[in-house]
Amino acid sequence: MRLKDFSVLNPQYKGKNIDAEVSFVPMESLRNGIIDYQDIPFKEAKGKYTFFSDGDLLVAKVTPCFENGNIAIANEMKEGIGFGSSEIFVLRMNKKVLNSYMFYITQSSNFQNGACATMCGVGGLKRISPLFMRTYELDIPSISNQQHIVEYLDEKLTKIDGRIDVLEKQQDAYVRLKKSIIHQAVTRGLNPDVSLKDSGIEWIGMIPEHWEVKRIKDLCSFVSRGSTPDYVDESDFPVMNQAVFSSGCINHEVVRYSSYMKPESKIEKGDLLIASTGGGILGKLYFFNIEDEQFYADTHVTIVRSPKKTFCVKFLYYLLSIGYNMINSCMAKGSTNQTELQRDKLIAYEIAIPSIEEQTRIIDYLDEKCTKIDAAIENISKQIDASKRLKRALINEVITGQRAV
Repeated sequence: MRLKDFSVLNPQYKGKNIDAEVSFVPMESLRNGIIDYQDIPFKEAKGKYTFFSDGDLLVAKVTPCFENGNIAIANEMKEGIGFGSSEIFVLRMNKKVLNSYMFYITQSSNFQNGACATMCGVGGLKRISPLFMRTYELDIPSISNQQHIVEYLDEKLTKIDGRIDVLEKQQDAYVRLKKSIIHQAVTRGLNPDVSLKDSGIEWIGMIPEHWEVKRIKDLCSFVSRGSTPDYVDESDFPVMNQAVFSSGCINHEVVRYSSYMKPESKIEKGDLLIASTGGGILGKLYFFNIEDEQFYADTHVTIVRSPKKTFCVKFLYYLLSIGYNMINSCMAKGSTNQTELQRDKLIAYEIAIPSIEEQTRIIDYLDEKCTKIDAAIENISKQIDASKRLKRALINEVITGQRAV
């Protein structure tokens, strides 16, 4: 059977207007099996966002959210209905298929690989084809067999999820430690006994009395988006889009090529790259410190550069790395999934900085500390990935009948 034979894709709201708040799901609130609901007035949601109701299956349509498994069943919403990002597919099953069974189908390799193969779009904003979501074919067992499979997988995967939960809490503790160390260093320096003064910047507060407050435009000579690529199979112009670095490192597997890129979009060693488009991605940072690799930034990436001898861009990288939410709330503009980094707000942003010599000492200190913490986080990430692969393998074996249940 095809998906459209037993489900409705993106059903429309046909009920009455409600004078109340309903549940709201921005893209960052949709995760694997979990939804962190927010509230929104019904009148502000209807007609502007994707509609769904209790029991519907929500599937992220955009990369890398889909690959991260951002799929869940909507339940226990206010008024029994919700609205969310336009980057979400909604599947409403009929009586032939349990929504919990379909949830596991969407976690299988066949579904995931098939969906990714249909993705199209620009750079880091590729989306699954709606046609795939209607015509994907699969065998549907009886309701009783579906229920048996769901119960078996629920039991087995709960144990694996428990292990993942412990690991993620350990990882989160390291992340919070790293953020604390960075915040202390870039706002107070390395001397705990230094005399302080009021910075005049609300989010920073007190700073060492010898530090200065300056705008980013006074420190950086180049703050600009990249150029629009004309994608081809292979060329001398590898493109740095958001998907390439949004995970915190360069993912060479998703690098694409353009027939030509403007010279001013070429990335230089020492540049700070800022993901500049889209909810859940905007504000991701990467400090480009590579000698022998050439990349060109696309229009969704902002390049920040400073050849001045009084400022190190890596100091700004560390400073902004603890301000992800601040970037999205203070420097971005647009709807939930179409937010854009505003250059004028970025360059007007005020930061407190010490002398170039102290900047260098702080950067060296943070490089050493963060390298050790990142190694611990990476080790935990590998364990989490192994557990997730085990989950995927178990789901595949059960769904395809390779494992008897």
